[in-house]
Amino acid sequence: MKAVVWTDVFQVFVMLSGFVAVIIRGVLLAGGPASVLAIAANGSRLNFGDFDPDPRSRYTFWTFLLGGTLLWLSMYGVNQAQVQRYVACRSEREARIALLVNQVGLSVIVSSAVACGVVMFALYKDCDPLLAGYISAPDQYMPYLVLDIFETYPGVPGLFLACAYSGTLSTASTSINAMAAVTLEDLIKPRMPALPPRRLALVSKGLCEWGRRRAPARAAGLRRAVMQHAVP
Repeated sequence: MKAVVWTDVFQVFVMLSGFVAVIIRGVLLAGGPASVLAIAANGSRLNFGDFDPDPRSRYTFWTFLLGGTLLWLSMYGVNQAQVQRYVACRSEREARIALLVNQVGLSVIVSSAVACGVVMFALYKDCDPLLAGYISAPDQYMPYLVLDIFETYPGVPGLFLACAYSGTLSTASTSINAMAAVTLEDLIKPRMPALPPRRLALVSKGLCEWGRRRAPARAAGLRRAVMQHAVP
């Protein structure tokens, strides 16, 4: 558990560095923060006051309140990956502090991702890369943006790739660790109660290794998306 937490700490800083690089470069190319905000506002991308009660409307205050509440309650209330972190704390007070710190970090990450989206909209307001045929799927927007705005900056696209991999592998390492713990506690221990702690530790490590070997396949799509646009 400690290894997963410290790995996540390192990966968060890598992710933030990638976000910051994209935001700064994109804002400069779009003409400054005021220009980006004006373009986003004109395109209805900064509408925070939509109180339409129609459930068919996708982005309103009510869908955000209801959907966000249910989503984050499921993530932080019953999700094994999060509950495992609470239990690892030495006291309930430490668990609460850890959760508060997590919310600060989550807010920074989400805000950075939103800022990247706003910058992307400002840059491509007159030419949608998907409609123009430059990309073939919506999940290729971000790799295309990075390779486009950092075309003359060698190494920066690699920073974004590291940023994206950090997000993917952070989730993967947490999930693998959680699944290994659940499998050990709920399936193996009840059927083999006589196993000594050393054997249980070996089984847990074996499950983590099995999950680790499957993780690269999940990230292959991201690597292909980046390399597809990196090759002229």
